[in-house]
Amino acid sequence: MTNITHSTMPLSRSAKALPKNPLRALYPLAARDGMISLANGHPSPDACDNTGLQDALKTAAADPMTWRYGPTAGDPRLRSALANISGDQPDSVVVTSGAQQGIDLTIRTLCNAGDTVLVPEALYPATLSVLAACNVSAYAVPEDVGGICINGLDKAIRDSNARVLYLTPTFGNPTGSVLSEDRRAALLALCARMSVLIIEDDPYRDLWFEAPPPPSLWEMSKSNDARVIALRSCSKSIAPGLRIGWMLAPHDLTPHLVAMKQASDLQSSGTAQMVALAYLSSGRFSGWLAKVRALYQARHDALQKGLVAAGFDTPAVTGGMFLWARLPKHINPSRLFEATVAQGALYAPGKAFAACSQVNDITHYARFCFASHSLEKIRQAADCLADAVRLSTT
Repeated sequence: MTNITHSTMPLSRSAKALPKNPLRALYPLAARDGMISLANGHPSPDACDNTGLQDALKTAAADPMTWRYGPTAGDPRLRSALANISGDQPDSVVVTSGAQQGIDLTIRTLCNAGDTVLVPEALYPATLSVLAACNVSAYAVPEDVGGICINGLDKAIRDSNARVLYLTPTFGNPTGSVLSEDRRAALLALCARMSVLIIEDDPYRDLWFEAPPPPSLWEMSKSNDARVIALRSCSKSIAPGLRIGWMLAPHDLTPHLVAMKQASDLQSSGTAQMVALAYLSSGRFSGWLAKVRALYQARHDALQKGLVAAGFDTPAVTGGMFLWARLPKHINPSRLFEATVAQGALYAPGKAFAACSQVNDITHYARFCFASHSLEKIRQAADCLADAVRLSTT
């Protein structure tokens, strides 16, 4: 038998255009013995209700639909349960294989090759992969500590002629910022006036600490003419291994999104859907979510305190999973990263989240995930960072 060691087929333009995911490139470093990685965006293993999920799996196993094909839009009972979480109607819900598929389906349904999509200056890098795969360009919109700037968005719409905006307005990735209700209203009004559809990527919405965030753009859009497709996820609040997310879409767009999903994967896993349904029906979800919020808040407080002590300018956040910190002054970003790795800790450099090469100042920032580790590990990582800062200034 001949061993094929390389492809003899030419790659498509889409395959060639895919950028390397800079976060995935950190995996070999994260896999080193003893490394404490604050670079990933993974929920903590102890944030999953293992007992409740095991019970849900047993319940799902007895449901015949667990082992069969089902509707492309999702099992009707799960759609109803997810609509209840969202405060919406089941016919607005399309079940997806994680929120990531929701980004892909929306872009492929609404955009043509050569189109432009507006994005924040700092964003989840896998979004850029989706755009590249669809031959769609990203156009960066200026941000401040409160999220996307409305004046900057107005100019970006006029300059780019884009008709789609992607953003994570609640506990953003990587910044952790929350768009205020006033700014949300202004953004919706502007996008309605300029005929720009909004993709609201909202997977962290349930992970608030002291108080719930402002109403979602999807909720607020019901009182004006703005067009919003909202993406939600069970990955951060129940279990990432289920790969269950959902879209909330206007009724005239839902059939087209469902048709695009059918062309992609026919349906999301029936097994995963039934496990998610059984768990949501068990009555455990809200109580467990309260425990996760408390768990993450304590870890946030510990990491934020440690980063500030190490010399990072690190504003506290009010929920989510990430801290977005400016590096200590007068330190070379590459040198600090190498020193941190040598000390046994890892973070995600800011440049990994740059929407385009023109976002220059982003190299002086870093994203830290406080969700993945115990308080003990977080404090150890903060000590490693403090040592790396000292070594980088000598």
